Amino acid sequence: MAFYLYIFRCADGSYYTGHSDDLDRRVHEHHAGSIPGCYTHDRRPLVLVHVQEFGSREDALAAEIQVKRWSRAKKEALIARDRDALRILARAKGAGESVHGSTGSPRTELTGGSTGSPRTELTGGSTGSPRTCGLDDDHWMRHALKLALRAQAEGEVPVGAVLVMDGEVVGEGWNRNIVLNDPSAHAEILALRDAGARLANYRFPGVTLYATLEPCAMCAMALVHARVARVVFAADDPKTGAAGSVFDTLVSERHNHRVDVARGLLANESATLLREFFRARR
Repeated sequence: MAFYLYIFRCADGSYYTGHSDDLDRRVHEHHAGSIPGCYTHDRRPLVLVHVQEFGSREDALAAEIQVKRWSRAKKEALIARDRDALRILARAKGAGESVHGSTGSPRTELTGGSTGSPRTELTGGSTGSPRTCGLDDDHWMRHALKLALRAQAEGEVPVGAVLVMDGEVVGEGWNRNIVLNDPSAHAEILALRDAGARLANYRFPGVTLYATLEPCAMCAMALVHARVARVVFAADDPKTGAAGSVFDTLVSERHNHRVDVARGLLANESATLLREFFRARR
């Protein structure tokens, strides 16, 4: 099965990067403006200018995260397939010429173009947290981080989650396992319960979940059952993460519902909060 990295040129001249296993459907969704949280009045994807095919979702996602870190000049060099310019720009930033996929995956050299196109090497991006789909993602992840601080104030592991639809909060939660004496009371589960009460439904198509930590297997399956459209999370969880770090629950092709996943947004902020919490408890 093929997975695709794609780049759109937007109405305001900026570039929008994403990945999908169904490129035709995704192009249609962008043209229809039907992906929540991905658009502003001036920033709407209009013209598909670059496509690259990968053999796994992990590799396509790693490419998406890398490209989103890049400057406009580097993206335009990629679109133009100008390998020399890519290398020069990479050296100017002190970056390497390949990237890693998700935690534990082998080093992946990204190769380019749709099927049959010339090979294009992607060279490294600048450091720092990548921006994901749309200009509002950073805002909502910071909202989730505030919820994580509420968990910390209650003596819980600081993880927060918020569900957003059409730019509005429809559910939010933070870890409350200890307070509620409930092993299932993870931030994502409580956000789903909150959304169910607000929306009077048990499924939430078109909703994006922002979580400060990679969902575990329990939360990942709940998100699939809830038909959540998209999950954006900050820090990887190398012990129980179920979006590729340890388990592939959230991104498994066996499910009858596909969740788009983006990782790494404000990862440093979330990881620092978790480290400080556990350091204080030792």
